[in-house]
Amino acid sequence: MKKRNSEHEVSGSRAISDMHWWQLPWDSHNVVYQESTREQERREWVTRQEAFKDAGEAYEAALAAAKSDSEKKDLQHAFSEYRTAHRQEDIRRGKRLPGTHVAMHQIMWARWLEVAVEHELLAREAFPELLAKAKSDAILREFRASLVAVTSSAYTVEAFFGDIKYLLPAPTTKPNKRHLMLSSAFKLAFGMSDSEHSRLQHDLAWLFELRDQAAHPYTESEPAQEHPAGFYTGAECCKFNAVTSGRAVDIALAVLKYADPPTSPANRWIERWTQERAAYHRQVVDALREKRLDKPLVLSS
Repeated sequence: MKKRNSEHEVSGSRAISDMHWWQLPWDSHNVVYQESTREQERREWVTRQEAFKDAGEAYEAALAAAKSDSEKKDLQHAFSEYRTAHRQEDIRRGKRLPGTHVAMHQIMWARWLEVAVEHELLAREAFPELLAKAKSDAILREFRASLVAVTSSAYTVEAFFGDIKYLLPAPTTKPNKRHLMLSSAFKLAFGMSDSEHSRLQHDLAWLFELRDQAAHPYTESEPAQEHPAGFYTGAECCKFNAVTSGRAVDIALAVLKYADPPTSPANRWIERWTQERAAYHRQVVDALREKRLDKPLVLSS
């Protein structure tokens, strides 16, 4: 049976042979890049599994179009042999156990988003107390929760990219800024418009700058600054609070929205991935959006 091309295009998809996210014109500060051995191994494995899914789709289409029982039987026999050989090779590689077994995994961007929203809401709970009176206990509770909400929002975005990374072509150069690389990859993967990409690039620059200040801090005494609740306190607490937590989560949710569904998926692999992840959008992401709506941030007493 003829194997389906791994870059097979369906209606509404875009050719990617001449479009590479690491070479797009808005990313002018690119550096030479080669994937690590581990990344290359992962890419080869993902390519192998996606090609198997391609073959399965081609088989189902051919079976539906078959005009005789004899033709169907030949197709079934050919695909059965292909599937058996594929599974045996997976076993040989140590990626699959012989016989029947259960394989499990977590979708990490969904878990990180849960962490982000959980702590954003904790920061929101402290904010009314700060509007009433700037007590140190409430300031610290808001600050700690916001640190987690902001960093978890950034991790959500990075994990989301990690979920599609090997469905896009391997880069030979890439932008030297994380927010440029991520926004360019999402633009290609999901068919974002130039204006959407520009806005996302700006938002991710803000998010990852704040994430870096939390994860890689430089400690220096600074003059007191105004907190969103109207009092003056340390600069860190003015950067990490219920308001900035909300913006960070908003950005993470906006990234996820571009894939639910994408305007114009880069290829069949991306399109299929969005279909496979749709349940997480309905069961996890939508529920978190509702949870946030149920506990809005009130900015004045």
